[in-house]
Amino acid sequence: MGYWRSAGPDHPTLWISPELSDMYGLATRDGFLPVAEIRARFLGTAPEELLRGLACCWKDGTPYSVHAQYLHPLGQTIDFAVHGEAERDASGAITGISGIVRDISEEQAALRSVTESEQRLSDFIGTASDWCWQTGPDHRFLPLALPSERNSAIRTIAAGGVARWELPVVPEHREAMERHRADMENHRPFRDFVYTLIGPGGEKATIRSSGKPVFDEQGTFQGYRGTASNVTDLRVAEDLLVRRTAALAEAHRLGRMGSWHYRLGCDTVAWSEELFALTGYDPATFDLRHEAVLAHFEPADAEKLVALQKQVLKTGGAATADLRFRCADGRVGDFALNCKAELADGKVVGLIGTVQDISERKLAQRQLEELAFTDSLTGLANRTQFKRSLTSMVGRALLEDRFGALLLIDLDRFKEVNDSLGHAAGDELLCRVAGLLRHELGGEAFIARLGGDEFAVLVERPSIRDDMRELAEHLIARLSGPIDLANGEAFVGATVGIAKLPEDAATTELAMRNADLALCMAKETGRGRCMVFEPAYAEAVEQRLLLARDLRHAIEENELHAQYQPQVELATGRVVGFEALLRWTHRERGPISPAVFIPVAESSGIIVDLGLWILREACRQGRDWLDQGLPPRTIAVNVSPAQFWNMDFETAVSAVLAETGLPPNLLCLELTESLFVDQSEHQISRTLGALSGLGVRLALDDFGSGYSSLGYLTRLPFDRLKVDRSFVDGVSTQPEKRKLLGGIIALSRGLGMSVVAEGAERAAEVDVLRDLGCDVVQGYVYSRPVAPDKAPVVADAIERTPLVEWGPRPIRAERGPPALAVLMG
Repeated sequence: MGYWRSAGPDHPTLWISPELSDMYGLATRDGFLPVAEIRARFLGTAPEELLRGLACCWKDGTPYSVHAQYLHPLGQTIDFAVHGEAERDASGAITGISGIVRDISEEQAALRSVTESEQRLSDFIGTASDWCWQTGPDHRFLPLALPSERNSAIRTIAAGGVARWELPVVPEHREAMERHRADMENHRPFRDFVYTLIGPGGEKATIRSSGKPVFDEQGTFQGYRGTASNVTDLRVAEDLLVRRTAALAEAHRLGRMGSWHYRLGCDTVAWSEELFALTGYDPATFDLRHEAVLAHFEPADAEKLVALQKQVLKTGGAATADLRFRCADGRVGDFALNCKAELADGKVVGLIGTVQDISERKLAQRQLEELAFTDSLTGLANRTQFKRSLTSMVGRALLEDRFGALLLIDLDRFKEVNDSLGHAAGDELLCRVAGLLRHELGGEAFIARLGGDEFAVLVERPSIRDDMRELAEHLIARLSGPIDLANGEAFVGATVGIAKLPEDAATTELAMRNADLALCMAKETGRGRCMVFEPAYAEAVEQRLLLARDLRHAIEENELHAQYQPQVELATGRVVGFEALLRWTHRERGPISPAVFIPVAESSGIIVDLGLWILREACRQGRDWLDQGLPPRTIAVNVSPAQFWNMDFETAVSAVLAETGLPPNLLCLELTESLFVDQSEHQISRTLGALSGLGVRLALDDFGSGYSSLGYLTRLPFDRLKVDRSFVDGVSTQPEKRKLLGGIIALSRGLGMSVVAEGAERAAEVDVLRDLGCDVVQGYVYSRPVAPDKAPVVADAIERTPLVEWGPRPIRAERGPPALAVLMG
């Protein structure tokens, strides 16, 4: 305790006793401390309360007392009780205010401890599901102090004044309640009597109660005492368990599954009824001895099962195996057996498991495995089987002193056939080429289709001097003539790359690489010819590697930029969007065509970083245009298959949208059909569904250049179909193309998709596209790709240009408006 005195209502200091100075931890000057210094160390509302109390005391002599927390200079918080009262002279006038300050920290701590203990007790009582009850001699409940938040049916008991059999129980428990009443009237103790009440509001509560009669010293019955629990949730859980058990049994039946159990030291295995039904054996006559059961497995599988069980016994874990088992009807079925250790006190005491009939799945799997090595279209070997055969040939060439060759055959002008005559004709052409290769090579060569229009041939070479040029040139000659199709003739041709084995390659990968290099070199020299691999071809690869290295630096050194090509809505003439196109200006070589650096980026994996760069830049630019007050326009960004499959693409898109602030509905991701080659449709559907869920628009780009477009269009969440430029080019003069393009647009309409036609370069093409109902057109007829600062100006010029008469329908002037001419130079 310490003392203090105030000399006046406005006096800036207080006199405090040495004890109070120690309590405050403040040094006085001649016994005085500034009032403001003391008050500043009190916490919360205490400074205002102390000031108000002191002022009132000076005014009318009203004493005051304030409980406050004080922050000691050493850092601890102290609870103080501050008291003050007036000093008066003989005439009763106030001459000063004095008071005491008392450290009440221990009292407050004790009070808080008591409060906390009471709260804990209240919490325990409030959350407990058990309670004690008591009845009088008339069996009526005495009132209980149960928390108000309990079930309304339980509050009926807590109110007291009724016997248990007078409570509103559910109809199915009334008979049991009558028997319980007879027990109580005969003063019998009872345990775990369960009944369900209905509360005033229809709420139900299931109660489990136990009790015993109470007698006084003279043996007079005084009533019952006991405990009760709310077991409503427990009963719900028990009912759920019963239903789940029944559902599990039904699932076993539907899933053709049974269970088994083996206890260590026993001679027999225990089977479930479902397992007997699964195998067709009679439980009454089937020999369940361990050795007898093993005899029904195929010999190798019996050994496999024993080894599996030993492993589980040793590790205490679980294992699974597919085994073949002979059933009662003589059928040898495929079964998936699961085996798990049964533990007791940490020790393995037995084995438990399940058996599922997977015969149908295994049959389908074996059929699929047969198909897995065959190209479904041509009947030739596929890429998987080809790699196996190539590996075998390389091995023979290295180990057995034999010679072979790998010929990679790429059809020329196949895309033109596919585009002009349709996919069905393209597929027919591939089948004709496969038949021609079989006829020319017979059984002396291994032939495979690697995908698309690429074929591979493996042949044994008679000697090391034979480089197989003659065979390759013969095949090129045969493939260069007319090939009859159902709807006419096709003229394609072929280019061949040759790798000699083992001279040019000692591994499968190197053989493929070198043959592919020879094929690339042959294409670059003009197609329709063959080339044998030469080490000099590797120099071309080195040039690509250098370009890839510079491309990596381009990302870091800000050499990349984006240009934007407008997309025009035919119905309104408005520019509704831009396609963002990546451009590269090399620091030494100047502008490099995307046709040069994009393939390098694809093959080197840099395309992932490039794709993320253009995505972020396009979204940033779109947001910037919105901030400038320009109309909302879609930004279309191309997505590389490598970018899609080699990163968490959905997360990357979401992060870029959050970073740039572009509304998701203004971003359109354009995906080519090559994305779907050799990929899981389930994974594609999941990722595209997630992107669509973000609000992003999805477009199928270059429609018609792949093989599975119609299937994907019906199953995946595309918003737009972007028609490949090959369908647009010449559509105004070729009726066949017009019919094909009309079918594509009608198809998109039926699927609820909009159509964007790219590559329009002539007004007449736009005329046809409008007539066919195309939604949006993109191409040089409106504008080339332009820099970001010019794009809004180009869009404004397009939208302001009046329509002129071109042929029978209004169409924009083919050469573009003057404003565009200025911008485009």
